[in-house]
Amino acid sequence: MHQPPYEDASTGTFLLPWVYLHATKDYYDMAALLERHPRMKANFNLTPCLLEQLQQYQNGTVKDQTLELLMRDAERMSEKEKASVLRLCFFGCPETLINRFPRYKQLYDFFRAQGSIQDALDSLEIEHFRDLSCLFLLAWCGQTLQKDPAIKEITSKRKRFNEDDKRVLLEKGKELIRGIVPLYKKLHLAKKIEVSTSPFYHPLLPLLYSNSQAIEANPYCQLPSARFSAPEEVERQITIGLSYFEKIFGFRPEGMWPPEGAVSQAVIEILKNRVHWIATDEEILRKSLGGEISKEERFMPFRHNGLVLFFRDRVLSDFIGFVYSRWPNEKSVEHFILQAKARADEARDESALLLIAMDGENAWEYYPDGGFPFLDALYTAIENADFLEPVTLSEYLQRFAVTEELEHVATGSWINGNLDTWIGDPVKNKAWEYLAHAYQVVRDVAHVECGIHGHDEQAGTYKPCYLLRAEASDWFWWFGKGHASQYKKEFDYLFRQNLKAVYQKASLPPPQYLDRPLEGNGIEAVGSRPTAYISPEITGRRDSFYKWTGAGKCEFQHGSVHRLEPILACVHYGFDRENIYIRADGFRALSEFLNGDSWFKVVFIKPIEKTFRIASCGDSCVVQDNKGQAVSTAQAKVFDVLEMKIPFTEIDINLKEQHRFTVEFYIVLGKGALELERFPWDSVISFEAVTRDFDLENWFV
Repeated sequence: MHQPPYEDASTGTFLLPWVYLHATKDYYDMAALLERHPRMKANFNLTPCLLEQLQQYQNGTVKDQTLELLMRDAERMSEKEKASVLRLCFFGCPETLINRFPRYKQLYDFFRAQGSIQDALDSLEIEHFRDLSCLFLLAWCGQTLQKDPAIKEITSKRKRFNEDDKRVLLEKGKELIRGIVPLYKKLHLAKKIEVSTSPFYHPLLPLLYSNSQAIEANPYCQLPSARFSAPEEVERQITIGLSYFEKIFGFRPEGMWPPEGAVSQAVIEILKNRVHWIATDEEILRKSLGGEISKEERFMPFRHNGLVLFFRDRVLSDFIGFVYSRWPNEKSVEHFILQAKARADEARDESALLLIAMDGENAWEYYPDGGFPFLDALYTAIENADFLEPVTLSEYLQRFAVTEELEHVATGSWINGNLDTWIGDPVKNKAWEYLAHAYQVVRDVAHVECGIHGHDEQAGTYKPCYLLRAEASDWFWWFGKGHASQYKKEFDYLFRQNLKAVYQKASLPPPQYLDRPLEGNGIEAVGSRPTAYISPEITGRRDSFYKWTGAGKCEFQHGSVHRLEPILACVHYGFDRENIYIRADGFRALSEFLNGDSWFKVVFIKPIEKTFRIASCGDSCVVQDNKGQAVSTAQAKVFDVLEMKIPFTEIDINLKEQHRFTVEFYIVLGKGALELERFPWDSVISFEAVTRDFDLENWFV
């Protein structure tokens, strides 16, 4: 069971809701289902990062932007918020879950028949958005919640839900979350299940130890230009992970699933003193044994320097994860039992172990009814098979001695026995280079708390460590080629925000490249380019429409990060032969925002990196540079809007020599020491400035 850290380091907001949704559909019910089968046993690996987020939902300390959107009164939703609801409910919910509800399926079919989201917005009524919010939450209710009387009553309405229904669904979900850890703890102590864990933020341990270990797994892997080598980070992720697990459960785990099943000889040397066993993929065993596995070796664990290594059956594990969801349950169960019987006949030894290891949550949403009818039937078939005996891994070690030794442990993961999924691609390598630079900052500025994860004894909580968060395997999984997701943009953004927080904790300015998405050339916000020279009088008022005619314009978009209360609505930008002009429009008069300790920054990336800060405003505003010095040649005023003039000479343009150049900038709004909003949220405004004959290039009749 694993989810990456979804908290935006700059705002504290959870950008994606998957911890909550899998908690209401999977985490509790996976254990509850097992409890109903008296002879069935299983191992559950719960990552500390997941446990930490579950605790936050349980304690009510999470600001989840998705849940806030769904809870918003449909009557008060803006058009952009309604569009976000459509994207979430129709792209963020598998058809297998949608199809459980006739009304949901009806709305989904209607949506698919429309030409675009805008066409759907033009055709749907307020009640449809209220229904969608409820149906989405109902679709992510697992068996336990489905049986709750209050949930059953809401489900029976079928449509025309009300705002109270949404609130009941949310509260019932949080109530269920509070029971997850107690249920797992109870079943573990009863020896019905075994609970193990992973390093805190689920990092790729071999690559964290040294990204050159990718060559050990695949000699042809293209390494990043910056070498990353941090054995102490491996130690830290493991140590803090085990400590946090013990804090939550009250006992130390016996075993561990290394993230992505990724191991190496160097990593094993660290793990051997921390846990008694680890589990990984059979391809690691094959490579460790020189390329071949005998029938006997296929079903046995091995030791290496005192640490026991278990190896999963890849074929049967992947059938459950990726194949059986498309089959009728009876056929899937029959196939599994036949395959298991063939393996039992091949092994002919009571100590022979068949290890099924797989993702604990993501597969089930593609099964009918969340996968529970399949699991129910599978558990029954396993209990009834006289050649199978369910066992936890620690229980196995109590009953059978592991005597076979591995001389060497090969480097690799559960995917193809190598590490190529997380390194080698140009985008993935760029991310490793960014991480390597941030790690160096932490080492060089050791006298400050550079986002170091530590335990606050007084508060009884853990301080977030942004460097550790940036080391999570999930970011690298999605970067570059190989995996597709509509949420790639969020993963890119979260990774960069964690790295920016590392620099900020060290009281250093984050590199400007962290303001640009890693992938592709998509750094420009959607907007128009300037078409004519402008020389507007700086008044801060909407006193003339024509003075900004010819300017470029970038309008607010939620993108994949949805903000319920945005401040800026659009930005106009243009130039004449000597100055650049910027106008920012708010959803309300910006004079309401820019007062007290609020501030406004224009951050240039090109032609040079330079920031202009506007703080105190009255009839005119004081414009300051990076060092806090007043920029007397710049001008700004704020009333209805913010208008600003900056001479090209202030951004190092020699007007005698430079007549055409690229300008890139973005805007940041804040209050005190806090950043409240960035525009555009994850990219930059970019245009070409031309200081000679621009009017001739763009003439019209």
